[in-house]
Amino acid sequence: MKIPTNLFKFSFIALGWIVFILLCYVAFKDEKTNVLITMKDSLREAINIDYQERLNKILIHYRPLGRKVKGVQIEYGDSLEIIYFEDSTHESLATQLANQYVMTRIIPVNPDNFNKIFQEEWEKNGVSAAKTGIIYRYNKKKVFSDNDSISFQKALVTPVQAIDAKRTAGVQAWAMIHWTEIVKHTTPKVLWSIIAYFIVLIWVSLSFLKKPQEKEIPDNPDYIQLGKMTLKLESKKLYIGDRLCHIAPADFNLLELFIKTPKHLLTKEDIKNAFWPKDNNPENKIYSHISTLKSSLKDFPEYQIVTEKGGYRLVISSNE
Repeated sequence: MKIPTNLFKFSFIALGWIVFILLCYVAFKDEKTNVLITMKDSLREAINIDYQERLNKILIHYRPLGRKVKGVQIEYGDSLEIIYFEDSTHESLATQLANQYVMTRIIPVNPDNFNKIFQEEWEKNGVSAAKTGIIYRYNKKKVFSDNDSISFQKALVTPVQAIDAKRTAGVQAWAMIHWTEIVKHTTPKVLWSIIAYFIVLIWVSLSFLKKPQEKEIPDNPDYIQLGKMTLKLESKKLYIGDRLCHIAPADFNLLELFIKTPKHLLTKEDIKNAFWPKDNNPENKIYSHISTLKSSLKDFPEYQIVTEKGGYRLVISSNE
């Protein structure tokens, strides 16, 4: 039953860590989505600010067509053009879209200036980026701020935001954000939940993996306990778990000596001094009692007497 129990423990711990990793991944992904939403908001503000700055440099006359503003009639110079919207559009938005359409040819978006505006709006939202950039699209052609057409491939990028009435022009924003910045903006409730789960998981893992300490010297003078091994001192009986292990009194005393010795290691000299201090040649006696002790423990493979240089050691299996 030991192997299934250990397997259950390791499976439980592994499952706990898998859940922790998934929890961190979901929290990180959600916060990354929130950062992207912040980028979109900053981009919209930047579009409005850039629009006003460019609009102040030119004069455009517009005339809404219909009460619900289904379209606009644009007059600039000697040109006259009518643009219809797919759906009813608010007059102020229709005006901006129409003006943007004209300005794409007169005063187009300058990606470098637009990026400066975007950076200012971005900083107002309290998110720090290592680098930001703007991609300006006009008639499927792209212009990059700072002529940087490489960095955005590894950055967080917003969808294209169309800015004119005929959707011929659009802008995208990108930002190089370190993962620690995303973690820093994780909501306190989620962050503390992850930390609490991590602490509990560490505690449970260590508790499961910690090997029970052996009782070298028992508090009760009537018996000695070593793992599942119990030595009844008065009756000279050995129990391993619930099973009685038949053992001779002399072997019982030898086993008791093994248990009480640090690291369960006895030299031949230790055994001689404990049992036959005046015997000048106890080799045969030592070998005989070691052999009979091994024989007594043969049905309990988790406890073994092994021969080492100059002595013997009681070895306890890690599965015990």
